[in-house]
Amino acid sequence: MAQIVAFFNQKGGTAKTTSTLNVAAALAERGQRVLAIDVDPQASLTMALGVDIANLDLSVYDLLVDDDVALPEIILPTRIRGLSIAPSHPDLAAAELELLNVLERERRLGEKVIQDVLGGFDFVLIDAPPALNILSINILVASDDLVVPIEPHPLSLMVLRRLFETISKVRRLNPRLRVVGFLPTKVHHSSRLAIDMLETLRVEFPEVPMLPSIPLSVKSAESIAEHTSILEYMPRSSLSTAYRGVADALLTNHASEAAHV
Repeated sequence: MAQIVAFFNQKGGTAKTTSTLNVAAALAERGQRVLAIDVDPQASLTMALGVDIANLDLSVYDLLVDDDVALPEIILPTRIRGLSIAPSHPDLAAAELELLNVLERERRLGEKVIQDVLGGFDFVLIDAPPALNILSINILVASDDLVVPIEPHPLSLMVLRRLFETISKVRRLNPRLRVVGFLPTKVHHSSRLAIDMLETLRVEFPEVPMLPSIPLSVKSAESIAEHTSILEYMPRSSLSTAYRGVADALLTNHASEAAHV
């Protein structure tokens, strides 16, 4: 059964989309069958993978608001071998209002994922919006694991308490939910601020593992402009090595979970 992993942080600018894309590519490189689900109305992951959102027939918006749309109907291939995408669309921003009167609206995404695709993939990676709303709650209810991308900046730390309060509340609906680790992004290793902030994370959240740090670089943006991953664009770069390390951590975690089932 697929492991459902969300890249989740309500703060913007933490490289959730870039991380989702590149970790998905690293897992695919390891021979895993990967589905990326874009649940951000900005549709950045969708566009980064070369999908023309203007010509989409169906998207995650339709999946959430239409009972008759199943997840396999919206899945598209990408140019990255082994990686498929369930695309987003700006219409998704309207889903919150449209789901207001829907019974168990916080379970819509999870029900569709579990019913329709878990047997066809090894990993389902979810790119979350920078918000705490009904879309976010759907993601938390659907997921097995959370990766928390975090930029080593004081403002990033300030919002973490609220994030963990939300996770604690959602565990009433999804008791299997757990945090796999913090994913430090945009890290300048010679920066005293970055070193201090990472140490603060370790002290304040000792129970949360620290995943490999992602170096600060413009190369990720360049690879996205080419509609591919950094692993294909610069396979021997420090960025690629870091994302492969994150993928390996998820694989190890998944194997450990499977052994205890």
